[in-house]
Amino acid sequence: MNITFLVPCKDLAGGLRVVACYGNALIRRGHHVTVVYPQRDLPLKERLRRQAKRAIFHEKDHLDYFCGRLLEVPAITEEHVPDGDCIIATSFQTAEWAVDFPEICGRKFYLIQGYEKMWAKEDEDVDATFRMPFKKIVISRWLKDTVEQITGETNIPMIANGRDFFLSEFMAEGIKREFKVGCLYSPVPLKRTGLALETFQILRRQFPDLKITMFGSQDPDHEQYPDFPFDTVTFQRKPSPEQIRATYLNTQVWLVPSASEGFCLPALEAISLGCSVVSVDNGGIRDIITDSVEGYIVEQATAEMLAARVVTILNNQALGISMSTAALRRADDFSWEHSTDMLEKVLEG
Repeated sequence: MNITFLVPCKDLAGGLRVVACYGNALIRRGHHVTVVYPQRDLPLKERLRRQAKRAIFHEKDHLDYFCGRLLEVPAITEEHVPDGDCIIATSFQTAEWAVDFPEICGRKFYLIQGYEKMWAKEDEDVDATFRMPFKKIVISRWLKDTVEQITGETNIPMIANGRDFFLSEFMAEGIKREFKVGCLYSPVPLKRTGLALETFQILRRQFPDLKITMFGSQDPDHEQYPDFPFDTVTFQRKPSPEQIRATYLNTQVWLVPSASEGFCLPALEAISLGCSVVSVDNGGIRDIITDSVEGYIVEQATAEMLAARVVTILNNQALGISMSTAALRRADDFSWEHSTDMLEKVLEG
């Protein structure tokens, strides 16, 4: 099949990683895959500055790992999209752009990866895109319930994301995890980095020498968080997949403060490498861990509650080992090959 994915941008958003993984898996199966994204309207000087920075620091984003045809266009319109068998919108913006595309562009699908109403602008009607005439696919039970309630549709296929990191229980034996707690750093308000930092401050009162690690696509904003001592945190900006893997392996508890997650890839990455997870109940996390098994799901999104759960794990070595072992077993339930099997059937059907 000739398959086209439409994405709203080219950066380090988790949804783009999913597209790259699916695209590469479909290519291995003999399909022809194109990913189309719109050109950002940046001044020439800024474009050159970013290109130079990427070259100097060898920075990559998720679509740089995609092996198929990557197409940057002035705008996602039918004139700039190749003909094909299937066209897949991956965000509410791309659904709006593609809804009236002619049949020659392909049968229309909508891979719904999050409830983007949580961060959309007031004039952007995310719910309306769910009602558009696409074949919908969701990535978690929470999203399935949400979309079916909004649309009145039933039997929307749910395909969980796969995992990228692998570690067996045998391989995990003897690993010394230097960092007691880690977290993703993000400037996006929905990710609630501030809540994570408050949690770290509470933990530091009980564990003054607590070692913390964070990584993200941008450097920490010292002006936004003037009271947090970032110099006491090991931070990585745009780490490579190998560096990310090493970070999870070196961390005991992974904190997820996000208000909403369609699936929660960081949590899956963390359990795949034996981290316990302490997370706010943000929807998608429920498909990754079970409360009190691979970690804790906290319904009350307060720094005090999150810190209390982290302390419970850090103070009980047997519990930490049990949760780490359970995390590795749970991660075995996620496979890109299995997910691609399911996606392929939906596209062919």
